[in-house]
Amino acid sequence: MALILGLDIATSCGRALIDRSERPGTWNCDVWKSAGDNGEEKAGHLAMQMIPYLKANKPDFVAIEMPQRNVQTFGRKRKDMAGEATETTINPNALQLSSLAGAAIAILDAYRIPWGLIAPVTWRSAYFGKGVKPQGKDDWKDLAIQHARMQGIGLPATKAAQRDAAEALGIAVSWERCTFIPKRHQQAFMALRTGQARAA
Repeated sequence: MALILGLDIATSCGRALIDRSERPGTWNCDVWKSAGDNGEEKAGHLAMQMIPYLKANKPDFVAIEMPQRNVQTFGRKRKDMAGEATETTINPNALQLSSLAGAAIAILDAYRIPWGLIAPVTWRSAYFGKGVKPQGKDDWKDLAIQHARMQGIGLPATKAAQRDAAEALGIAVSWERCTFIPKRHQQAFMALRTGQARAA
């Protein structure tokens, strides 16, 4: 059976390696933490962590959560001597996602490992079931942790790492639903989906 790697790319990059022919309790998920002063340095750090992992594990396909194509703004309240005001801001980490994703994809292509992108709404529907939403606070990461625990899958020690690793698990399980496959990887993707061959 194919070895599938799921990636939830961010400065704390969730990763999950699964073999669907094995029971979920044997699957492995964790995170890579990228350090650096800017997006480029963090991207390089992510790439350097990926290289030995890919050499050791040799995944047949990598499913990657599709990075946001734009930066969302949100309001934040602040108080000063003039009173309370609402200001518009962004999550600065969102600006680094393209650099991190580019580094990951470049390493995968350098090692000739097929990859594809899957939208968050697509993998969540495939993994959790259609119409399923988090209870209370709209937090998909906590729902992913609950789902992993129900399947008996080991998670990292810290809650922050668990949140990213558990989402990577959902991405890996949903790999067949990738919505973008580069032309150079489409033949390998179809061979894996139909069970004709292992690509690696």
